[in-house]
Order: sequence, then structure tokens, then C-alpha cells
Amino acid sequence: MTLVVEFDEFIRSVRRYAASDEPLVYYKPARELVHLTYVNPVSNVQVVSFFAGSADSAVAALEAAGVAAAKGTWVTEASLEHLSQIAGEAYISAVAYQTHDGPGLWMDASPVQPLESTVLLTMFNEFVAEGHLKEEDYELFIANAMPTVRVLTPDDVQRFIAPKRQPLL
Repeated sequence: MTLVVEFDEFIRSVRRYAASDEPLVYYKPARELVHLTYVNPVSNVQVVSFFAGSADSAVAALEAAGVAAAKGTWVTEASLEHLSQIAGEAYISAVAYQTHDGPGLWMDASPVQPLESTVLLTMFNEFVAEGHLKEEDYELFIANAMPTVRVLTPDDVQRFIAPKRQPLL
């Protein structure tokens, strides 16, 4: 059984369902959030939450409340099923582009449908962060890269996955 709570209730819930007086919470950074999991191995109760902020801040908040933390995440059959559902609802973005070395392909995934302009800006910002481009080069990047953007909807993704669910002969 999995209990999903706001962070304000997380520590209290972990203590309520803990198998010992010294529960260990696992944390995993996920973009601007930190995914927190605790599992009682005796009762199979999993407590899940998200912390808005850095992993260091999440660990500090847990430790200040007297709860130990370690990097990692618990995965149960229920959470695997949930992750599978989320993955099925992803919008997959692909950008084909040109470089002086030849063609390139950039991909991303999102839980909501992005605009093509958002996809291009996300790609550009990643290239800037990696040191490949300068922030002032956006217009030059668009002109030289000649990007082609495609966004696959969850239905599109399912059409690709469905044939692979058939047993192979």
C-alpha cells in the first residue's frame, strides 16, 4: 500500500508507519523537486512525498526532524505500475537540426504538451548551459540549425508501444 502525502505530513506519516524508532528515508533529486520514499518492510506500507527545493535542503529538513536520509528510492510493484502510467502519458519532443559537423537530434519528455517554441527554447538553454552556445546566439542558432520540431502525444506514444506488447513468435 502506498501513501502519498504533502511534505508537511511526510515526517509524521513516516513515524506513524515506521517499523523502528529510527526510520531511514530515501531521497532522489527530480529536477526542482526531491522525491522522498519510506517503506516499512514488515507491513509493506510505502510513504511517498516531494520536497520543493534542493536535495541538501530536503536532507537537512529530515535530519532536523530526527529522520535519517540516504540517496536512493524505494520501488514497489504499485510504484512501478504508477511510473508505467506516467511514462505512458509523456509527451516526447524531438528536434532534428543541422551543425557544421552534420545533422543532430535532440529529445526531451514532458508530462504536459509543450509548444514548439518552448521545445526550441529548452533545447537552446541546454546547449547554453553545456557551453556550446552563448545566450545572445538564439536567433543565429535558429537560422543556422534549421530545426524541425516534432511532439509525440501520449496517444502517439501508445501507437508505437502497442505492437511491442504482442508476443513475439
